[in-house]
Amino acid sequence: MELCGRPWRAIVMTGLLVAVLQGASGHRACAAEAQGLSLDDCIRMALETAPELREAEQDVLAARADLDQARAGRWAQLDVIAIAGPVNDAEQPLVTGRTDAGGRFRGRLREQDDESVGVFGRLELALVQPLYTFGKISNRQDAAARGMEAQKMAREKTRGDVILGVKEVYYALIVAMQGKAAAEDAGVFNEDARLRIKRLLEVNANNVDPTDLHRQEAFAAEVKAFQARAESGAQVASLALKGKIGLPRGRELKLDRSELSGEERPLASREEYVQTALGRRPEMKQLEQGIEAQRSLVSAAKADLYPSVFGAAIGSLAGAPDRERLDISYIPDDFNHARMGLVLGAEWHLDMGIGRAKVRREEAQYRKLLHTKELAEQNIPIEVAKYYQDVQEYHASYQAYAEGASAARRWIVSSFTNFDLGVGTAKDMFDAIDRYGRNQGEYLLALYNYHVSLARLDHAIAEYRASNP
Repeated sequence: MELCGRPWRAIVMTGLLVAVLQGASGHRACAAEAQGLSLDDCIRMALETAPELREAEQDVLAARADLDQARAGRWAQLDVIAIAGPVNDAEQPLVTGRTDAGGRFRGRLREQDDESVGVFGRLELALVQPLYTFGKISNRQDAAARGMEAQKMAREKTRGDVILGVKEVYYALIVAMQGKAAAEDAGVFNEDARLRIKRLLEVNANNVDPTDLHRQEAFAAEVKAFQARAESGAQVASLALKGKIGLPRGRELKLDRSELSGEERPLASREEYVQTALGRRPEMKQLEQGIEAQRSLVSAAKADLYPSVFGAAIGSLAGAPDRERLDISYIPDDFNHARMGLVLGAEWHLDMGIGRAKVRREEAQYRKLLHTKELAEQNIPIEVAKYYQDVQEYHASYQAYAEGASAARRWIVSSFTNFDLGVGTAKDMFDAIDRYGRNQGEYLLALYNYHVSLARLDHAIAEYRASNP
């Protein structure tokens, strides 16, 4: 009897599902003991070990460093240049000349440099304090602060993604274990049918044929194959969940439940969920902060077109041991001096349109973020509505399949009784088992999809931020 797409289709689909989910998980070491872990326990352990969260935390720290750098731009900065090198030894120059007829002295300086070479050293200092920059510093400081907040929201989104991933694998493991039980249940029914066929064949009953036993054997072979697949799916799901929560693969994993709950969770109105998502989603907060940061960067780019006013304390110290000092202020001595002073200055960079092009680029980035926010405001309600409808659809589906599986089980009992009484056939038994298996498999798949849809709806409205805003 062909079983493709019948009782155990859900089990096979579950195995494939968890295999995909497992590919996204790593195998992270953790010292946590897995003794009857609840969903909340798994989420807590995953949040403690998730590398994607640690990666997001580094982005926050980098943004904080950018903010510290922008804030430090308000304060004075010191530049120090020290140089040393060779220089000719020399004494003070001599003045030689004569007096002309008009009584004026005409002379010249005659150098007294030696042929020997000595050394000199010089230290240049400049302590510059910005006074007024037309917003160059303040706007970049505001942009950095907004950028850090945006990175915090990105970290929150990553936290929500980790939670959703744990829920999907947790539910997949439980439904895989239920799938194993369903496969074993079908195997029991099939073995019971074999014994009944064999018993009636021994008494030469009219409602049985030797080919029925062959049909049962073919049926049993496929049941065993699907049992093996169900077992494999459960093992893959277990490995996936261990990877998510950081539990070593060799350690036993126990959950606090063996079946998914079939109870319905009350839902609020769809519009209420949409409004909650728009107000709570970290992506929206991240975009809002990003837009304000980009607005400040536009203002900073415009401020770059204007001069910067500063005050400065400057000094220069130089000395050459083998050169005599010339103490004449009118004639500077580059190798022996000590100068210090306070100045007021302005710096203004002019170019042929480079600065204005930078302004236009920052303005384009600002408008792009505005359009991105508009797109998010359009897509988020659609996403919420989809998961909302999925929850309702799968709830109705698993209830219907549960009723069908219950009816099919009664059908199996009736077909077994009729077969024993000689008024039923083996085909009736196998049809009943087949229908029961199909309904049971579809029930498990719908139940899994119901819980996953609830998890995705919670993720879409950022429910994880309700207790951690």
